[in-house]
Amino acid sequence: MTIDELTEWFDRHHVDIIRTHATSLDGPGIGKYLHRDKFLSSLPRGHAVTDMALTMDITGTPHMTSWHHQREANLGDIYLRPDIATLVSDGTDKQLGHCICDFTNDKGEALELCPRSTLKKMVSMVEDQGYGIKTAFELEFFLFKESFEEVKRGKYKRLSPISAGGHPGIYNLRNSYLVSPYMVEVIKRLEWKGIAWEAWNDEAGLSQLELNLTPTDPVSAADNVVRAKQILYEVAVDMEMSITFMPKPSISFGSGMHIHHSLHHKDSKEPAFFDDKDANNRSKLMVKWMSGILKTMPGAVSYLCPSANSFRRFKQYAAVPMTVTWGEENKSTALRTISQSKGLARIEHRVGASDLNPYLGMSVILAGGLAGLKNDFELPQEFTQLAWGLKTSDLDLPTSLSLAAKNLKQDRFLKDIMGETTVEYWAKTREAEWLAFHTEGADALSESISAWEYERYFEQV
Repeated sequence: MTIDELTEWFDRHHVDIIRTHATSLDGPGIGKYLHRDKFLSSLPRGHAVTDMALTMDITGTPHMTSWHHQREANLGDIYLRPDIATLVSDGTDKQLGHCICDFTNDKGEALELCPRSTLKKMVSMVEDQGYGIKTAFELEFFLFKESFEEVKRGKYKRLSPISAGGHPGIYNLRNSYLVSPYMVEVIKRLEWKGIAWEAWNDEAGLSQLELNLTPTDPVSAADNVVRAKQILYEVAVDMEMSITFMPKPSISFGSGMHIHHSLHHKDSKEPAFFDDKDANNRSKLMVKWMSGILKTMPGAVSYLCPSANSFRRFKQYAAVPMTVTWGEENKSTALRTISQSKGLARIEHRVGASDLNPYLGMSVILAGGLAGLKNDFELPQEFTQLAWGLKTSDLDLPTSLSLAAKNLKQDRFLKDIMGETTVEYWAKTREAEWLAFHTEGADALSESISAWEYERYFEQV
């Protein structure tokens, strides 16, 4: 839109304030509230923020021991460049609008560390191969009766779940009914902002819910995730409740973020993972694509499970993949393939934790698929039984921040596609997170969730 068209949009929607929105590497939303005049006058470059906005940990501590060649040497300004196509009005606050942004330098060049720009780069590389992508995310989270302030005053103990009878289940309609006032408000705000959804339901953990978003292109899908998470948080605050995307807030089931994706031929729009001439309906492209995702998975786990708490999910028979495996309609493997029909052909990646950055999580999956197209990897044999309770083997996924970071640093294929300096920087931030976990009061050997984890992750991820 031109400036005149934007002004007309602001007038028509009665919007006087714009909230810009980007994510730090760890995933929390960051941005500013701008008067419409400031927003307009800052275009096209966008408004300035400190370099630390992108390069800080989840508590706001800057990464001073890690550096990237694009970082400002004096911690100077970088910019949030608005993507005008994402501009929407709030619906609840009549004066407020929202706009997703990318991180750039003062020349308007995308920063390599920008999560959204990283995903755009991966999407462009796939498109260069002649394919488009559809992506869908499943969001899992826990909802509690107490407000965030009450949760903090109670030191995160004795939280009150919203559950009929106080027992966990799955798809329990009585549990769903009890949380429906909350979810009705969430859905209203999602729809106002144009975020399409497919379903929500009671999940396996006590007071755990799942929200499934509608498939779309990867960047829009990730945009929808960060917006949906903000909406889920805001509705909880407004209703004096609390939610958390902390992957493992209790000894109950943890929360993941399963990511579905498929490829289609750009010209014909025909599904590229489906081949009815194959006995299993899997195209050669799908086989090569999966071989790369599996080959790079031990390193990709670092992006998919970004926190110390993410790895507390890794327990046998707890719905979390433990091995580098794949299988048709097999929810115990890391990759679940759905190949029975042309319209449904896709891959579900089940490793990701609920606190992953959706831009980076999708990026590393696409990078793995691209590695499969570029290299002659052999696809491991399909796993047709339960992939839990197996003997220790080379198929085991890393189960700690440090092991995942080590695997990532050794993965030359992901470095080749995502960029060596970018991958190395991320790995160093995960090593810093691991060091903080081990030196700031957490007990890595304890089965109990530490106060350090609650204070660090419960409200921030």
